[in-house]
Amino acid sequence: MFSLVKEQGKYLRVRGRVKKEDIISAFSCPVGDVFCGAVIEIKSPKRYCYALAGDTYATVAARERVDERELRELNSHKIIYPTLRIWLP
Repeated sequence: MFSLVKEQGKYLRVRGRVKKEDIISAFSCPVGDVFCGAVIEIKSPKRYCYALAGDTYATVAARERVDERELRELNSHKIIYPTLRIWLP
């Protein structure tokens, strides 16, 4: 089991066996590495979209009208595949 402990403000201390996906679904914001004892800054919820077949950062940036460089940085330069959740700036 795991426990998400919400602390005052905009930080979360990870306790137990929390997975990255659990934090993303609970707070709707992108996070970095997740491990027990980590303190994660919870940013305001972001918009996201799901990648379609054949999508690239350039096509997603054009479709959503955002900057491609910011889009790449926010998503940690992940390889895009269909159904990937892409965070939008």
